[in-house]
Amino acid sequence: MGLSEKEIYAIEVTERLGSVLSLIGTAFIIGTFLYDNAFHKPINRLVFYASWGNIMANVGTLISRSGIDLGVNQPLCQFQAFLIQMFMPADALWTLAMACNVYLTFFRKYNAQQLRALEWKYMIFCYGLPFLPAFAYFFVQSPAPSKVYGSATLWCWVTREWNFLRVATFYGPVWVVIAITFTIYLWAGKEIFAKRRQLRNFANAASDVAFPVIQNPFISPFVSVKTTEIRITSELADLPGKNGGTHCFALNERGRIISTQSFNPYSVSVGAAPGTDITSPQSAPFPRSSNPMGLGADKNASQIKAAMEANKAAFSYCKCALLFFASLLITWVPSSINRVHSLVHPDVFCFPLLFISALVLPLQGFWNAVIYIATSLPACRALFSQILDYWAPSRKTKSSSPYSHSISPKRSIRSSADSTKSFPYTGI
Repeated sequence: MGLSEKEIYAIEVTERLGSVLSLIGTAFIIGTFLYDNAFHKPINRLVFYASWGNIMANVGTLISRSGIDLGVNQPLCQFQAFLIQMFMPADALWTLAMACNVYLTFFRKYNAQQLRALEWKYMIFCYGLPFLPAFAYFFVQSPAPSKVYGSATLWCWVTREWNFLRVATFYGPVWVVIAITFTIYLWAGKEIFAKRRQLRNFANAASDVAFPVIQNPFISPFVSVKTTEIRITSELADLPGKNGGTHCFALNERGRIISTQSFNPYSVSVGAAPGTDITSPQSAPFPRSSNPMGLGADKNASQIKAAMEANKAAFSYCKCALLFFASLLITWVPSSINRVHSLVHPDVFCFPLLFISALVLPLQGFWNAVIYIATSLPACRALFSQILDYWAPSRKTKSSSPYSHSISPKRSIRSSADSTKSFPYTGI
């Protein structure tokens, strides 16, 4: 039983609308990645590389049934079939590469540089592996003769006569990749929530045991710890000290005060190099103290912060992992059911299954854009704010130093570190 003209028209419109929506998503990914370094996190770099394959797959889905109408032996049909055979499964392989980054970050402690060194291998794996059968199908023929590429109802692809190749070189490998990807995410999620429970237990108990490190593999692969020096000038009433003074605190990334130092407020020299002692020869600094604020208060603050970071990492991991799960399942479950149906009933066309497959398969680029945005929300907000400021100049406000406004002359804060220093869980 064939399809009616209305059903064929509905399939063509659905394929092209989904392709356009996906191309908009990939355009956003490529444009923002090239424009702003804030989007250059390892997980986003892989989404960026996958987007080029999404574009090529969408070129094939945009052709829709036009290749079939012109003739299955014509170059357009053969070209469309090649694009779909090569670039549609490549998207699932890139998802596996992202899962590998999660594994290497969380279990092998890879940093951003080590992950970036693997990208050329991911490129060969994700695009080179599907290329082999896609190219070989140009030269394979049955005794009939019948080419592998031809009409596949939705578009030009592997014909029904070669149905076993659809499973052997397309759907079968894709589902193996999905199973491995799910296993990695579930394994990493189990470890993240186990460490989250440990952190909560440590936060509730007064223990000197070191906190277990919990790292969100989607956000920031082990940013190195830096030391930031903050100098606070105050009056005698603000901080205890003889005749007032400048009190210098050195803080690490977790907010711990690791040292303090006091200076004469009248001997500060403007323009001194960061990290140097800003004192006059006449005023010697007071001795350093390793814990001026008290061990108990510092420890409680660290416990609270550790528990908060654990909750934040666990929530962010769940959000990103669920998006990956949803994108893979929505893309491949309906089309796989349709493929099984075609194997069992090779001469029957099920319009609902064909229509759903035509709807979900072209949306790979759209789902990648959703994941890309979800892992880059701060950068997206900043970019959106810049766009609004550009198109609405009245929104612009005079920029000023974050430490200079609304601070009285008797109290000022200076930082010897760059204002754009990296914190854990904020991205690379």
